[in-house]
Amino acid sequence: MNTRPTVLIIGIGPLRERFFAAAERRGVDTVLVDETAYSRYDRLATENHAWRLTDHQDPGPDLHLLDGLAGRVDGIVALTDWGTRVAARLAKEWGLPGAGASVAEELAHKADVRRRLAGTGAGLPFVLTSDAAEAAALLAASPSGEVIVKPVDGAASLGIRRVADPARLAEAVAAVMNTTGQPQALVEQYVPGPEVSLEAVVRDGRTLFVGITEKTCTAPPCFVETRHVIDPAVQAELGPSATRFVETVVAALDVDSAVLHLEAKHDGERWHLIEAAFRPAGGLISDVLERATGLDLYDAALALALGDEDPVRPRTQRTPQVAAVRFVAATGTIADAPTMAPVRHGLPLVSHAERLLPPGTTLGSVDANWWRAGYVLGAGPDRAALLGQLAEADDRLLDVLGMTRVPGA
Repeated sequence: MNTRPTVLIIGIGPLRERFFAAAERRGVDTVLVDETAYSRYDRLATENHAWRLTDHQDPGPDLHLLDGLAGRVDGIVALTDWGTRVAARLAKEWGLPGAGASVAEELAHKADVRRRLAGTGAGLPFVLTSDAAEAAALLAASPSGEVIVKPVDGAASLGIRRVADPARLAEAVAAVMNTTGQPQALVEQYVPGPEVSLEAVVRDGRTLFVGITEKTCTAPPCFVETRHVIDPAVQAELGPSATRFVETVVAALDVDSAVLHLEAKHDGERWHLIEAAFRPAGGLISDVLERATGLDLYDAALALALGDEDPVRPRTQRTPQVAAVRFVAATGTIADAPTMAPVRHGLPLVSHAERLLPPGTTLGSVDANWWRAGYVLGAGPDRAALLGQLAEADDRLLDVLGMTRVPGA
């Protein structure tokens, strides 16, 4: 008789292999339900189902198939944005720990999140519209003289536009609506300044941990993420105000138990929410955080799903260090690379280098995170030394792949 607990995973996305390692360390079986074919997980999950659960924000044709899993699983985890609402609803119906009723029922897309933040000081002025004139009125009132136009249900930085010229708003709004086939776009005032992501662990509405990830993106008009850095010095400086901000967001959104990925801008003590995701960060941020702090967000997500009393217990005890990942954002046709040894040679702080897309893939542009061609990752005690070695490894990987870097990347 199998006495191992079983966790249901609703959607997973790319670069999540380490989640299954965290599950195995906990002795947890995994039932993966994902609409998209990530065949690399087929041998990692205990059980796989390629069911279509959503159609944009509407129920998908296979959603009812999940009913057969009731009583078979001990916890539920979502690792994609589209999966978080389904997971929260199931957790509520099945009496399991979850993100809460508001995530399940009231936060279907980005505008819902922003409405809940009204009056807290954490949100930004926005309109949900298909009307360029309405967007132009928001632009005219923007202190920065710019707005961001984005899909209401997009992810991976897909389709985002930064606009300063009113004459370009109609084109930007139309392009963004076409990106995900939605009848409206979200337009919000642009705030200058550094952007970070905040990785938070929340249990029973209490914020137990907040980690700060510095972000670097490609130049406008797109905002594809090219670097994530986690630095103990930055954590010490911004941690107190970041934690207060996360607590404000958690209360406004009525989050119960979840690992959160919040993207935000900050200006001293003031913070503004850019995006909120009710699942562990993608883009290898979870891997970077584990190397910097010893805390594994995947293990924390499993702990929350199974009702563990201590979801922020570090998996390993280590001295805090700087950790980072750099992604190749480039155009051209990806060459076959039989080995990554030349990329890492003589760079002891660089621990990982990988091609992300198949050889022969041709990229004419890079307008979303899933079109990044490869990455290098590492950690070390000295920030300048680590970032210097990663920059060198990134240049080498670009050459190995035979690509041309996107301007500003």
